Amino acid sequence: MTLSMAGIFLKKEFEAPYKDFPTKAGSIEFVGTASEFRGKGVASQMIQHIIQNTPYHHYLIEEVADTNIPAMRLYEKLGFKEYKRKPIPEKIAKKNGINNLLSIRYEEK
Repeated sequence: MTLSMAGIFLKKEFEAPYKDFPTKAGSIEFVGTASEFRGKGVASQMIQHIIQNTPYHHYLIEEVADTNIPAMRLYEKLGFKEYKRKPIPEKIAKKNGINNLLSIRYEEK
């Protein structure tokens, strides 16, 4: 039931096209790990698998909450770097505790 509800609520997010998306770039979205597997390298292995087994030269992850420290540490460890910051309006930031949405990218060397 939860997956069905998430699909309904996130349908527009999943189907919205990117504007000015770079050519030869991959998009990684909605990375999540079940609580019992967090901190065991599962997300690292998934992202590394994507990078090593797809034809893109760089990858984008859009809109990571600045307060999601575990995710940001993971992405930094894998070589992603912030390239854009989108501030959250103050009233919403006070309600949800997120100040900025960060966009990060990985580029092959």
